[in-house]
Amino acid sequence: MARLRPGDPAPEFTLDSVNMGRVSLGDYRGRRLLLVFGRYFGCPVCQYDFDQLIRFRGETGIDVVYMVQSRPDSARQYISGLGVDFPVVPVPREDGRYLVYDAYGVGAMGPGTLLQMLRRAGEARRAGKVHGPYEGRETQSPADFLIDADGAILRAHVGLFEPAELAAFLRGLG
Repeated sequence: MARLRPGDPAPEFTLDSVNMGRVSLGDYRGRRLLLVFGRYFGCPVCQYDFDQLIRFRGETGIDVVYMVQSRPDSARQYISGLGVDFPVVPVPREDGRYLVYDAYGVGAMGPGTLLQMLRRAGEARRAGKVHGPYEGRETQSPADFLIDADGAILRAHVGLFEPAELAAFLRGLG
């Protein structure tokens, strides 16, 4: 599973979201897309980062697709009432693997991400986030990819969602 780098073509996908129908990478040709890979909605850190993503989307207006390892019913229940205006896609498992995660090179957390996860857990707890059902891979790393209008990777980030870093990167693009 090779990690994607800036300049690489973004792997195609077509999957069903729980809130906006079928979605594919091709739907975003001509526009920048932020493709975010979460873990599962029972994870307090993932809940916290999802809240940050909703705010980031509201502030920037950038197109977002959110991939998650939660079951469709769990994902639908979690986002209900949050005013999510981007597709939330529960990625199906095939032969025990999440193929879209694999295609983007999003594997298990490394030591740095694990340390970030532990620190962010405190922030999530202070924000009132509590652990729900375990779904997906507990060791799964989150990630986000900024994809240009032609479908090429502009930024590949494997780790927790960092809105300030992403905003700075977007400002640098002009």
